[in-house]
Amino acid sequence: MAANIIDLADSQDPALVDRLKARDKSALEELLRQHGAKLYGVALQIVRNETEAQEVMQDALISIWTKIDKFEGRSAFSTWLYRVTANAALMHLRKNKKFGQNVSLEDTGDEHDLPAIQLPSPGDTPAATALRDELSSHVRVAIDGLPEPYRTTVLLADVNEMSMEEVAETMAVTVPAVKSRLHRARLALRKALAPYLKEERQ
Repeated sequence: MAANIIDLADSQDPALVDRLKARDKSALEELLRQHGAKLYGVALQIVRNETEAQEVMQDALISIWTKIDKFEGRSAFSTWLYRVTANAALMHLRKNKKFGQNVSLEDTGDEHDLPAIQLPSPGDTPAATALRDELSSHVRVAIDGLPEPYRTTVLLADVNEMSMEEVAETMAVTVPAVKSRLHRARLALRKALAPYLKEERQ
């Protein structure tokens, strides 16, 4: 059922884009109905404050309204919306001096790519499901504990599944910089989660 809802939203996006480009203000209400929850989630992940996330949403809607003519359809409309919202959140952090570009994680390995942290399958038993939920909580805490800009890089790339190019564009850095940050962030997450991952395998 969830997949059908997503497919329906995607199928409605071209008409929604046309309405936005035609300056139909009612289209903003439709945009919020279809995508608002996800966009708010992206904002909240980055700024970690409900009031500030609402401010980010307002900034994002202004950007969507003013920049809609720049959307050329080369990516999914929902992906473009998430990128605009993430960029608005990053701008909010920088404006409030909460985003440190010079914070570094210790160099803990080479630059070979690491996969994203994968949660275990919940299995069929209540105990397995509870263990998966507990690990998910540990993952969220570990991500939240990463220094910036590594935390936001993981959120955009691994949680919101943006491409390296999209993350680089959103964060105004190069693709190699994104890959380097993501590599170090994933190493740090694996180190932080090692006791819980070990427990899960037992």
